[in-house]
This record gives sequence, structure tokens and C-alpha cells, in this order.
Amino acid sequence: MLPLNLPARRAAPAAIPGSFAKEEDMRSTTSQLSEQKDQYNAHRLYVKIHFDEMEMDFILQWVLGATPFGGCEIGEAFYVVGSIIDGDTQSWREQWAAMAQRVEERAGEQLAAGHPVSARESLLKASNYYRTAVVSALPEEPDFKSLGDQCRAVFRRACPLFDPPMEALDLPFEDTVLPGYFLPADPGGQPRKTLIMIGGIETYAEELYFYIAPAAKARGYNFLTVDIPGQGMLPLEGQFFRPDPEVPLKTVVDFALSRPEVDPEGLAMYGISGGGYFVPRAVIADSRIKACAVNSAVSDMRAQFAGMENCTATPEELAQWSDFHQRNAGVLSWRFGLSSKDIHGLADAAQGFEFDPAGIECPALILVGEGEWANEEVQKQAQDFLAKAANPANKLVITKLEQGASSHCIGGNRTLMSQVLFDWLDEVFAA
Repeated sequence: MLPLNLPARRAAPAAIPGSFAKEEDMRSTTSQLSEQKDQYNAHRLYVKIHFDEMEMDFILQWVLGATPFGGCEIGEAFYVVGSIIDGDTQSWREQWAAMAQRVEERAGEQLAAGHPVSARESLLKASNYYRTAVVSALPEEPDFKSLGDQCRAVFRRACPLFDPPMEALDLPFEDTVLPGYFLPADPGGQPRKTLIMIGGIETYAEELYFYIAPAAKARGYNFLTVDIPGQGMLPLEGQFFRPDPEVPLKTVVDFALSRPEVDPEGLAMYGISGGGYFVPRAVIADSRIKACAVNSAVSDMRAQFAGMENCTATPEELAQWSDFHQRNAGVLSWRFGLSSKDIHGLADAAQGFEFDPAGIECPALILVGEGEWANEEVQKQAQDFLAKAANPANKLVITKLEQGASSHCIGGNRTLMSQVLFDWLDEVFAA
């Protein structure tokens, strides 16, 4: 295991400053939906799970959402969060990393004892716990790379333990490689429908497995995912987000269609969060993609960012944010080539990140949680998408708060999300 460069434990902060200071007001569903209307916040919560620090509670909900697909164990997560000092960055990192190490060690013992299925399950969870720990690190800190490396290395140790094996990929692209994974639907090697999953601004390819891969395999779909420039750890190489994601995504489609397991008439691409921009750009440029889905539609990334608190908060308001909140916001800017201290520059960095939905000819599904749908810019971009992309199979689905499916990317109810997506895809490909 790689050593963690963690400083000594600090005392708990006396109070957690910032937007969560008035918790009773902030956590009411009515208040959150009202605030989302004018100021978009992807991490806005509608139900509190544990932490007063809302960024922490959002990420906790994202981690718990991975439970049905093998990315989390409830007892392990509850132990970790019970050991974290609310709002404390160092405490978060220490406790998730420590659990990741314990579960990784257990996997080694299971594999040595001849129990590959148990070892695979443990390695997958350990990888996701390392991923959870890294969200509290800035890219200039050693732990950012060491924890990210552990996330990837542990996940890749699990790949040969699948049946059939999952393939770890490093697709050559320009002067780098796009890291990712290909999970065949079955061992027969026959052509099958295939889902290419593309994440957003904050995602790593490894965690996308826990978002939807088991659901894809259960329905007979191959699963393929990669990090494109800007995602995962690629910005450490100077590979930042670019307005033409269709260029790296062509490499991904080329790879998919080189595989005998992939039915070229059943190739779909799904993008979440910022992937709601990346995927439509690819679809417009590449007719080999036969269906697409977004969660949600982002036809003008700069316009969406311009309404976020990252870009609207005054210097005085930013100063009141918790350290954890500032770090999360700063990493978003860094992924666009800015300093992690330049939180306000995010919107300008996304200048030119737009597309005309009229160029989308294949069937398209827009998925969006009720909480995000409350935002006027989210509604505007989704409605513009549907008005201009005129395929009769196009569909908009808004998942509801009372279904536990209101938050960003419907990360808290992935079984419902995957049911909606794959039921629609099955109908499209059967037509």
C-alpha cells in the first residue's frame, strides 16, 4: 500500500461556518427547492443523512448510493462517518482511507485463502473508499495522487476476478492514454448491446462501475467507461477539460466497435453531470452512436456555471465557506486548467462549451432529479434540447423526491435510475 501523508489530527472546529450555519432553514425541502430555482448547486441536499456540513453529507449520500452495486457496505460506512469530525477535512480523509486499507487487507487474505469472489467484493469496496477519501485533497497535495493511485490500483486488482474478466484499458490518445474498463455482458463473445458510460466534472472511471455497470450486465449489455481529459487524475498530466470532447470520445467509440462483443446497431452512450455536455457533442459528431441519454442536458455549460454559487458568491461569502467546501469547489476549477484557488473563474473557463441540440438525430433520453429540475437554467436547457432534437423516441423523465431520487445524477436511487434508462434503451433498440 502507498503511504498516506496525513498530518496530525486537529481538534474539532468550534463551529462550522458557511452556508450550513442555519441548518433548520437550509435543510427544509421547500427552502432547498426554492433556492435551487435561481442558484444552481449540484450538491444541494433535500434530505439530511448525517453531517451538518452539506458537502460532506452530499458525498456521503453519493457513497451510500453505490451500495446496491457493490461500492459500499452500510456497516462500514456508518462506522466511518461516526468517526469523522463534522466539517473536518483531515478527519474525513483519515477515516475513509483507514477503512479502505482495512478492506483492502481483508481482500488480500481472502484471495490468499482461495476465495476470489469475496476478494473481488472487498477490492471493489476498498477502491471506492479510497476514491471517497481523495475528495478532501487538493491536487497540489501528495495525498491527491497517492489516494487516486490506490483507487485505481485496487480496482484493477479486482478486474481479473470477474467472470468473464473485466478488462482494464489504457486507450492511446494524443500524448496520453484514456484509462477505463470494459466489462463483457457474458463469456460467449457474441455481439451484444453496449453502454458507454461517461462521467462528469468530478468523476473517476472506477466509480462509474458502481453507478450502473452491474445493472448493465444484468440486462445483457456490455459496459464500457473511460476518463476523458479533465476527469480522474488526467489533469495531473496537464490534460484538462476541452470544449471538443467528441475528439477523445471518438477514440472510445473506435475501441468499442473494434470488439466482436459489441453489436454496432446497439451502441448507446450515457453521460451524467458534465457528461450531459460531453455525450451530445459526441453524438452530433458520430452517427455510430445509436442512442444517447443524459442526466441532465447541458447544452451551455458556461450558462449553467454562471448561476452557481462558485461564480456568484462574494469574497466575504467565500471566506465563510468551510475548508471542505472550498476544496471541492477549487478542484472543479483546477480540472478546467485554473488554479484550485480560482473558484470564481469556473464560468469563464467554460466559455465555448456548448452545442446545438438540433444536430442530435438518434433517440435521446433526458433524466433529471426533481431537485435539479427546480432550477430554471436546468429546465431551460432540457426544454431547448427536446424542442430541437426532434427524434420521436425522445423522452424526458423527472424522478421524484419521495422516491429518494431528487438529487444530482439521481445518485441516491441508482436502481430506479438504471431501470428508467435500460427500459427506455430496450424499447428503442427493439423498435
